Amino acid sequence: MSVFVGIDLGTSATKTVAINGDGEVIARARCAHPTSRAQSGRVDTRAWRHSVTTALAALGDVLAQADGVGIDVHCPVIVPLDADGHACGPGVQWDNNILRYYFNTYSARRSPQAIAATGNHPSQSTFIALAHPYLRAHDPEVFSRMRTFGMAGTWLGALLTGRTALDPTQASYTGIFDTVMPEHGWIEETVELLDIDPAVLPEVRYPMEILGTVTTEASRELGLPEGIAVTVGSADTPAAAYALGTRPGTKPFLIMGTTHVVNSCLNAPDPRATALQRCGNEPGQWLINGVTNGGDALATGALVTGFGQAGLGVGDMIRMAHDLSPDDAVVAPYFIPHVMRERGPLWFESPCSQIVDITRETTREQVARAVIDGVLLVDRMVLRSCVPQDAGAIYLTGAFGSDESFPQILADILNTDLDLVDESYLPAIGAAGMCGASVAGLHLPEVHSRRVSPRPEWVVINDARWDVFRTFWKRTTGRELLPEL
Repeated sequence: MSVFVGIDLGTSATKTVAINGDGEVIARARCAHPTSRAQSGRVDTRAWRHSVTTALAALGDVLAQADGVGIDVHCPVIVPLDADGHACGPGVQWDNNILRYYFNTYSARRSPQAIAATGNHPSQSTFIALAHPYLRAHDPEVFSRMRTFGMAGTWLGALLTGRTALDPTQASYTGIFDTVMPEHGWIEETVELLDIDPAVLPEVRYPMEILGTVTTEASRELGLPEGIAVTVGSADTPAAAYALGTRPGTKPFLIMGTTHVVNSCLNAPDPRATALQRCGNEPGQWLINGVTNGGDALATGALVTGFGQAGLGVGDMIRMAHDLSPDDAVVAPYFIPHVMRERGPLWFESPCSQIVDITRETTREQVARAVIDGVLLVDRMVLRSCVPQDAGAIYLTGAFGSDESFPQILADILNTDLDLVDESYLPAIGAAGMCGASVAGLHLPEVHSRRVSPRPEWVVINDARWDVFRTFWKRTTGRELLPEL
């Protein structure tokens, strides 16, 4: 029996899966790495390494049967590597506050042609190569030992194989890679502007290419068989897209986790560059990602409105909002949910959040509804800027479990049929599937989903609330609404 392992190095945890030759998941595990972000704007790869090791070990005996390993990572994060391919210091996150200085210093000095080649709106999150001058100035010892200016995927691939590379789905957010014409590689003008030695830039290879094989050292530490193939891998959203069979013309999807990500696939780059844009998993594909910090906004909303911390507070808030009567929901307050800076297509460089229209008669249940509606109405705005309203059903993925409340509220607010995929390990499955395809020609089966349709009586209420929300949103943010496709 063929076995392929997928490693998903996420923002807050590592998830692993083992799939068989039919693409079925036969084992899965998860290990959090909460200490990885202990230092503001930096990441500790030692915490990643521990969670990867623990999550692999938790797969059990099937790990020793693996025939290959696929990887995916959260993005964008820069990781400086030494001559041996090991992290020589903490990584740099895209939202590191000091990078704002370097963005203001360098971004406007790029030519219009160099910016256009990135395929992205100029922003800190799409110019993570700014970590190079940051490291040179703020961490000179690490900078002096750096031999590869890598990203999270470069680090994980090197941990497994001792070899370094970077795939286009991650490189697209560096600001120094030609996302529009990836065959051109690095953008020489911007590389020179940042005074980057081209020798430290990793080779860019597509996700399904074989990076190398598991080394003796990695086998001893991680429990994987020595010598099995490891693919280059991708960022996490493209890996989930692979698991869902996403190609140009196929069903878009919405992932709901720490971030809420709308994903669609095109056969040509989008010249508008309003949403986040990256190369796809294969040549001739581009992925359009509309991103909000929806998960963080829900958690923050639950905390500040007294529902509690983490998942339990959010869960209580969702159930209370779902059970609210239509008459009470229509007069609930409004929550503008931008509790941190936002990436494309919103491009907020600072938080912008407020609860509006709350009175002394407002009930706790109505406050819950306000928070949920605020997050999901912004999801609606972002979705309609990336996907035409007549596009039909969309996939919805996330860790919903048996909860029917949240998907139903979302379907009502979007006024769209949702095909709910009850699978929170999609990126890991996609990573394993890409490796299986490269090594053994494996084809992942079509994902199982169940249809959640909008309730007509709630569509009317939500449309009315949307009209009011738009006014409060524009007043609070000082921005116009995103244009719909």
